Amino acid sequence: MYSRYTTLQRAQLAKQEYLDTQDVFLAVYAPGRRASLEASLRDQLHRKFLLAEDLSSGSLGSARGVLLAKEDLSLMPTALSCFADALRSGADYVTSDAVFGYAGATALYHSPSFAACPGCALVSRELLLRCLAEARDPGNPAELLMLAAKLNRNHVCLPLALAHYERDICAEDVWSMKGKRVFIMSHLLDMTGAPIVLVSAVPVLRSMGYEVVVLGPEDSGSMPLFLEAGAVVITRRGCVQSPLLWGLALCADFVLANTVVEARAVRALSGARVPVLWWLHDAFAGYPHIAHQIPKELGENIRVYSVGSHAANAMHSVRPEFNIRPLIYGLPDYASEKFAHYDLSYAGGRPLFATVGSFENRKGQDIFCKAIRLLPPETMKKASFLFVGKAAEPEMMDAVRSLTADCPDNVFYVKRLTRDEIKSLMAQCTCLVCASRDDPMPTFVTEGLIFGKPAIVSEHTGTAGLITEGVDGFVYEDDDPEKLAERLAWAIDHPEKLAAMRQACRDLYERHYSKQAFADGLKQAVRELTGESTLSLCQN
Repeated sequence: MYSRYTTLQRAQLAKQEYLDTQDVFLAVYAPGRRASLEASLRDQLHRKFLLAEDLSSGSLGSARGVLLAKEDLSLMPTALSCFADALRSGADYVTSDAVFGYAGATALYHSPSFAACPGCALVSRELLLRCLAEARDPGNPAELLMLAAKLNRNHVCLPLALAHYERDICAEDVWSMKGKRVFIMSHLLDMTGAPIVLVSAVPVLRSMGYEVVVLGPEDSGSMPLFLEAGAVVITRRGCVQSPLLWGLALCADFVLANTVVEARAVRALSGARVPVLWWLHDAFAGYPHIAHQIPKELGENIRVYSVGSHAANAMHSVRPEFNIRPLIYGLPDYASEKFAHYDLSYAGGRPLFATVGSFENRKGQDIFCKAIRLLPPETMKKASFLFVGKAAEPEMMDAVRSLTADCPDNVFYVKRLTRDEIKSLMAQCTCLVCASRDDPMPTFVTEGLIFGKPAIVSEHTGTAGLITEGVDGFVYEDDDPEKLAERLAWAIDHPEKLAAMRQACRDLYERHYSKQAFADGLKQAVRELTGESTLSLCQN
């Protein structure tokens, strides 16, 4: 029995605890073809159910709830137990996540705040009666499911893939029959910059009246953030190369393609009827590997935006004729949030200079290390330095390890910090340092601005184009450690002047990176892309 379930379902099944729900009597109503459903019902741990032939009171007996299925599907052995437990806890309409395809390679995760009309759902007896009273065809489970989604008073969406449909996923599974639709494509669902800032687009789009569906590969950390923001998420390994799933884009009112990695999908959609907002966050380093997939011409339905001039210049290095508009991401005001404060104990009473990011050549940790070594010994001893990030390239890690070994009293390394620890770092540090050779718009520098902290950045960052030298930050040129060392030495010797920059740094965040600034920019971009009137947007 166990081997019949998909990889995702087996992983979830292994973690589920047994629920004793035998006191809840259920009915299952699934007229028509139901071979897979009947086979999976034989394996149910919850045994107090009947397979009803119709929805008359006599056929339902004393059932407290009815599982409506509008098509054939398989259920996990814990499905009825989980549905019954939610019903017993007060829900009158219970849905679940699902998997699709013969091997269940595609997974659908519903947002707790929204679920399209599913292929199956449990409805309470009371809700069923209200649905039957309004139905034109009371025996049609598809109509009853639509009415249940509309009339329910207490919806519970179970975060378990309890249903398996052997067919492919379709638009009806992810969107309701009414309302505006946006389809977002992301090549990653991890905790790196591009997916994280993409999350902030979801509440903005929902405030404009859009139902948001996000397509990405398997979850690597950020999927819960999209769900919490109110998006429905579809995952499938290799989705960047999957024209089958791109087809869902044609059922949307507009598409948001995140990063240049979605070039193949953008090329396929170029000239189609659906508007596409292609949002670039990418560094120069990625383009040699993907330039051949970028279309040479774009249809009128495609508009390109970037998170700043650096990301635009990276695309222009291979497609100089593209018209690229600015759309800088927004980050929440972490400084105003409640979070656990940690004394990170790195500063030791000295000014703390920190850098955050994976250790790779384009991030330039070796440049920062060389600059620290170039400082006069008496200056270097006045400050502490912290490197945060996992080792992606040994050369960068070796430079940091060598420096921490030579200067153990004031140079430190930590592989990972929690979100609250990152916020604590931003609150406690004196200055951020971004020595990147190629970085479109480093998020940790933006997080520092939220807390009023200036940064010393390379000219090869998107942030450099927004900084006013000496007012809200510093920019050094030519990836030159000596020039970085000069700015470091001044900053170390003048911590009080760095502290005086606090309001200017905060103002820079408010102007360019705040949630409001981003919301205004995204709404304007959507308005221009879709031709939607200002009036209708305001009404939403």
